[in-house]
Amino acid sequence: MADAECRGVAMMRALIVDDSRVLRMYLSKMLRLMGWKTEEAENGRCALERLREDRGFQLALMDVNMPEMGGVECVHRLRSELPELDMKLMMVTTEADFQLIEEMLASGVDEYLVKPFTHENLQAKLRLMSLPMRV
Repeated sequence: MADAECRGVAMMRALIVDDSRVLRMYLSKMLRLMGWKTEEAENGRCALERLREDRGFQLALMDVNMPEMGGVECVHRLRSELPELDMKLMMVTTEADFQLIEEMLASGVDEYLVKPFTHENLQAKLRLMSLPMRV
């Protein structure tokens, strides 16, 4: 990979939003191996607060079912309250229900990833969204 591409990847930031600390750590490790910088939030409310303060994220990976504020509600609020936010949203969920997936995509989600998933599954989704990564 060219130096410019490596620098571009190193500047990419992702917010990982999940109530499971273990899953946040797992996703964070995967993304860091691909050259991303990561931060974490434990629910949609915390993510919304973080994104109001710092709009420098290029990606948010968000669980659907979380206490206080779930992922779908958070996406609706992000897209309505911060429409200028130029960030890709990926839902990471155990839910494989077609109706829910349609609802997520209609709410402004760019992609979804069904748990359990592999490093390769995550890479494929990042490629679909045209996001850079170190492989």
